[in-house]
Amino acid sequence: MCGRFSLTSPVEAMRNLFGFNQSPNLMPRYNIPPSTQIAAVRLAENSDEATTDLFFAHWGLVPSWAKSPEFSVKMINARSETVREKPAFREAFKARRCLIPTTGFYEWQTSEKREKQPWFIGLSEHKLFAFAGLWESWKTPDGEDLESCTILTMPAAENISFIHHRMPVMLDTKDYRNWLEGIDDGYLASLSPDNLSFYPVSGRVGNVRNDDPELMVETEVQGPAQQELF
Repeated sequence: MCGRFSLTSPVEAMRNLFGFNQSPNLMPRYNIPPSTQIAAVRLAENSDEATTDLFFAHWGLVPSWAKSPEFSVKMINARSETVREKPAFREAFKARRCLIPTTGFYEWQTSEKREKQPWFIGLSEHKLFAFAGLWESWKTPDGEDLESCTILTMPAAENISFIHHRMPVMLDTKDYRNWLEGIDDGYLASLSPDNLSFYPVSGRVGNVRNDDPELMVETEVQGPAQQELF
């Protein structure tokens, strides 16, 4: 799954990689939790060219037919194996795909004693990349549009499966356009496991109030006394 990630790259690096024209003032985020606004990239609407737009969406998808935005709590991730059939995701899969820019994500390894050790997983040198995502628009009771999104997941690569059995779909740069345009299902291949960088980090990442560079620094595997609860 993916329940926490980071985005620390400068906006200019994001523009160069994803091709959007906006220049928002984005602060580095080292500990992005669900149910917050996150940056996403989609194909631009009403354009004759295949351009992209940066937008901000609530992390936790709210289908157009949902009765309440509280529906989003269980919709932060979408299993890639069933996304075509699930009512909450199938329409977005057909027509509303997006990229979720990131510099890596956190996952918790659970020991036989039920102790949890967080790991940071990404590319070497915290290189910018993107998760495969879907977005939706929901009409609030006040008549406003709430845009929301979800991150696709898949079985974990063998070399990180000891941490957790699932992982987000980490797209290769060459697959960005195909994913957004819905041309094929190559996204399921994800990035080569050989490109992954992973190491243990401080249990401080478990507290959403902590949002600083130290969260992404490699540490020794910690005991339960050093962990912070969610």
